Amino acid sequence: MDKREERRAIERNRQRNDIFDTALEVLAREGYAGTSMNEIAAISGYSVGHIYNIIGNKKTLFDEIVLREGEELTGRVNETLASHENSPAAVCIDALIDTVLIFVDSHREFFQIFLNETGGIHPGTAPKLSKTLAKLKREGGLNAKKLFARAVAEGEAKGLNPEDMATYFNGLIKGFIAAWALKGYRGRISEKATVIKRLLWKGING
Repeated sequence: MDKREERRAIERNRQRNDIFDTALEVLAREGYAGTSMNEIAAISGYSVGHIYNIIGNKKTLFDEIVLREGEELTGRVNETLASHENSPAAVCIDALIDTVLIFVDSHREFFQIFLNETGGIHPGTAPKLSKTLAKLKREGGLNAKKLFARAVAEGEAKGLNPEDMATYFNGLIKGFIAAWALKGYRGRISEKATVIKRLLWKGING
């Protein structure tokens, strides 16, 4: 790649990020159904045609945003799991709660979209709209299921079905995030980590 092509690639990437950031804001506020490409174009300063040219239609744009944000979250989760590779499963699960909530604090718009499009709190949205979003949910569930299977084997949890425990775990975290969103994101959700951990283990172990 020569210098001119390199500059073009850098500029194209900058424009894509500008559009992604604008679309993230609009999607979080309006929901997928209420978001128009015209509004994204007007706020970002790029024409609708240019957005289609460098990214694609609204569905493609939505998936690209979910992929970008989801890959960052997955990377942080994997780092946490790797750093606790030799720790008991219960310690890993508690560390995972901290990691997710800290990420949510700095990615509120993405999680607003996640709540909206997975049967959350914004009216007129479509659950299971995106295969990318569904994949992100599925991978998160698999990680939790494996950890709870380990917790059972290590005697840290009663002999419940690991899949049921993972469902409870995911629902507990999502419920706290939804309640926080409905209250206008006051404070930091990571401050609820201790409460969530207590409720999780009390619910599992009785």
